[in-house]
Amino acid sequence: MTAIDKYIVFSILNAILLVTVIFSTVINFYLFVLAMIILVAVCNILINRNIISVKKLGKKYFFGVQLPLIINGFFLINYVTGMNPTKETYCYRNMIAEVGGKYSHQKGKTTYIYLSGNAYEYSYMTRSFFIDYKRMLFKNQIIYTFERGIFGLKIRKDFEFVYNENCLEKNY
Repeated sequence: MTAIDKYIVFSILNAILLVTVIFSTVINFYLFVLAMIILVAVCNILINRNIISVKKLGKKYFFGVQLPLIINGFFLINYVTGMNPTKETYCYRNMIAEVGGKYSHQKGKTTYIYLSGNAYEYSYMTRSFFIDYKRMLFKNQIIYTFERGIFGLKIRKDFEFVYNENCLEKNY
């Protein structure tokens, strides 16, 4: 397998793990980005001091493939070792988005939700759903199933949208 083949295969694997595992982990988005910036800066310093050897593949391969694979591996271990499922129920409302061009504007609901009590305010992927909007249509409550992984991070394993009359009068 050539270096380019490895780059392509592991990049695809990293993208799949990002969408399936990391997006299911309940993490503060801003802290995650800050931690990644610090990790990249520290790794860059260690590479420049020859403490971390990147060998013939170079820095691009390390930062583009190996480091993301290590990070994804951490989250994958946490995801696979999830245990003690708990259910959490929240009322929600959809985000309204405006789309269109210069002469045409349309407003519509999206699959991004706001939870009651502003729960998971900074965990964007916990409140985002890449699903058909019809599954959310005429529903106003979500039931999450969460588990805790071996590293203590919370994982969203399942969710269900339901209708609840008590959610009609909630303020978000």
